[in-house]
Amino acid sequence: MSFLYALKPEKDRLMCPFCRALGSAGVTPNMVTAAGLLLSIVSGLLAASGELHWAILVFLAGAALDALDGSLARACGMGSEFGRYFDSFADRASELFFVVGAVLGGVPATAFLVVLGSFVLLGARVYNHRKGLSSNAAMFGRPERLALLVAGLLCQAPFDTAFFAAAFVLCLVSSAQALASGNIQKLMQKIDRYISR
Repeated sequence: MSFLYALKPEKDRLMCPFCRALGSAGVTPNMVTAAGLLLSIVSGLLAASGELHWAILVFLAGAALDALDGSLARACGMGSEFGRYFDSFADRASELFFVVGAVLGGVPATAFLVVLGSFVLLGARVYNHRKGLSSNAAMFGRPERLALLVAGLLCQAPFDTAFFAAAFVLCLVSSAQALASGNIQKLMQKIDRYISR
């Protein structure tokens, strides 16, 4: 997982009172995920109209909601399989809407490298999940990917493309890590079964 995901327990602890208040008010994690997705659609529209800096701020607000939905689910015991899939779908759709808007607004099409890398990493995680394996070994996650995306959007050529390409390559590395970790885990399970005979 992302280096920043190591801070998740501390983030959950700090946000717990706020999350419990939201839960008591009837707010569900899926509502928060949907709100983040909606903000990303708005950010894409802003970017397409040439308001890139405002678009980035709205997009980052949507990303902040993405950090909240999981904490809310854990704090209030509202986690679900659907919620996990919806969150993953919303993450990728959010990035796609935003990047499409940014490219329509004049950003180089190389920004799509970030989205492509994101989908490759999702594919590796889905593959591992279907096999009952963990993907926690992937060291490059959404926080780093979004940081490189925003850095690229704020830079001039050729640095913009360099940031987008770096995000893509790091997604490929994380995909390989996730798949290798899953295969090692599968091998260890076979060894355990063999030894326990």
